[in-house]
Amino acid sequence: MKKKLKLGIALSGGGAKGFAHLGVLKALEEYDLKPNIISGVSAGAIMGVLYADGKSVEEIMDFFKKASFFNFAMPTLPKLGIMNPIKFEKQLRGFLHATTFEELQIPLVVNATDLCSGKNAIFRSGEHLVDAVIGSSSVPIFFTPHIIEGKQYVDGGIFCNMPASSIRSECEILIGVHVNPICVQSPAESVWEVAERAFHFSIQSSTISEKELCDLVIDVKDVKKYGMFDMGKNDEIFDCGYKVAKKLLKNLVME
Repeated sequence: MKKKLKLGIALSGGGAKGFAHLGVLKALEEYDLKPNIISGVSAGAIMGVLYADGKSVEEIMDFFKKASFFNFAMPTLPKLGIMNPIKFEKQLRGFLHATTFEELQIPLVVNATDLCSGKNAIFRSGEHLVDAVIGSSSVPIFFTPHIIEGKQYVDGGIFCNMPASSIRSECEILIGVHVNPICVQSPAESVWEVAERAFHFSIQSSTISEKELCDLVIDVKDVKKYGMFDMGKNDEIFDCGYKVAKKLLKNLVME
């Protein structure tokens, strides 16, 4: 029987709210806790691949501070999506050392949605490292589907927005980080807000069962006031994740 890894961490989707994942990872580091395996979906896949590549939390934050949202994506004719993430794909490939899953310093599992079969797709090996991450984070309508070996892939959060089940059997302790809380909001004021909220609500169904698989869930509820595309609020969102993780971990240590 294959020996289980000590600590796993499952990172949810959430758009710009994914910066809270970095705050959580920083808090874990301060308690000398570093994951032995990571699973991620959408924003969690992006933060996960960068951290698994050996980038420091500070390096990842700097990577995103150097460009605004529109430096990462370009408008396209709205046939399959409003934006094409081709710019972000290019920058991600240039920033990463690894080109395959096997070259990462920490094992990574990425969930995406196969738009052709309507099934959850799991990537964990091979050369489609960046492709899997881009596919996993391609929110339908907002971004064009990403093609991998002739198949269209979109945001993995559709079927599994906090992919604990992808690695539960492989680790002794599993921490889930959820950065996509449901909250009461004022009426939507734009078509973007309508689409964002509709997508946000639709991906919540699987989250409860995924949370139940975790030994510890870090629910970053304070990010509820931020939107999916609040890229200019990186530091604030980071702090939300850091503070809740630091408090939760301190209480656990005291126990």
